[in-house]
Amino acid sequence: MTTRLCAVAMATTLDDLRRQRDAAVDADLVELRLDRLAGPIDVAGALAGRRTPVIVTCRAGWEGGHFAGSEDERHRILAAALALGAEYVDIEWAAGFTDLLRRPDRERVVLSSHDFAAVPDDLLDRARAMRATGAGIVKLAVMTRRLGDTVRVLEAATDLEAPGESIFIAMGPCGEVSRVCAARFGSAWTYAGGVAGIGQLEPRTLLDRFRFRALTPATPLFGILGLPVGHSVSPAMHNAAFAAAGVDGVYLAFPAVDVDDFIGFARAFRVAGASVTIPYKVAIGAHAASVDPLARRVGAINTIRATAAGWEGRNTDVGGFLRPLHERGVPLTGA
Repeated sequence: MTTRLCAVAMATTLDDLRRQRDAAVDADLVELRLDRLAGPIDVAGALAGRRTPVIVTCRAGWEGGHFAGSEDERHRILAAALALGAEYVDIEWAAGFTDLLRRPDRERVVLSSHDFAAVPDDLLDRARAMRATGAGIVKLAVMTRRLGDTVRVLEAATDLEAPGESIFIAMGPCGEVSRVCAARFGSAWTYAGGVAGIGQLEPRTLLDRFRFRALTPATPLFGILGLPVGHSVSPAMHNAAFAAAGVDGVYLAFPAVDVDDFIGFARAFRVAGASVTIPYKVAIGAHAASVDPLARRVGAINTIRATAAGWEGRNTDVGGFLRPLHERGVPLTGA
């Protein structure tokens, strides 16, 4: 299965929405967020002239959306989108619009569930119940607070054995891997756009920085371990280097709450190696099977690599600091 890229179009006017829709030329499909539109919603107008398959979404306020009308009105909008031939229509599992799931074309329904607070304990049971409705695609998006939460999302995605397509999204900075490496979760597509606060990435970031279309479930995973790491330029640098060197690999940010949080994540996602920054350069040593003499001497590790024997720890900070001084003839004897 090839994981597709879905660009999110969200605007307050129909003209702006259609412009965003038509500008998403690199996307495989476009989500039309009708819930931001002001005034009467023209479903036919939103669909007219489209050149890319679309998902029509009119998200309720009680599930993170912006629609201010009644549920009856929202039902009419979603039913109209199905009747007018939208490739997909997103319907919240909690909405109770069961009549739309009894239609013969319910394979076009994306049945969604969002939890903006946490990863629910019944995530897998929820996914199975949603699958049992006969919806074409089940989508679960949950908020992660630590890397270990993303592991729970991966486990649910892996254990959902019922036939049919699914989308699993770990929201927040700790869930970046679920958006970039969506294929590892078996997701039918990944969402890209400017929705704030949930970790969504722009389409060009996914395509250019992370080479989204070249990634497979077997692509080796690397990253930077630290807290915070959102400011780091390491992902941009290393992914550019991978692209230039023709290396099959992707490099992400790993904002672990502690070293154990990272170790569990690394085991689940088979992380091949990582840069290590503050505050974990010392603590990571307790998890290293081997440490090079320089790292042992200075008591800090800034690079780890997975080996058959376990993590190998190294220090490249010292060489990176001293080399330019040596090259410029700076006297260091006795310093």
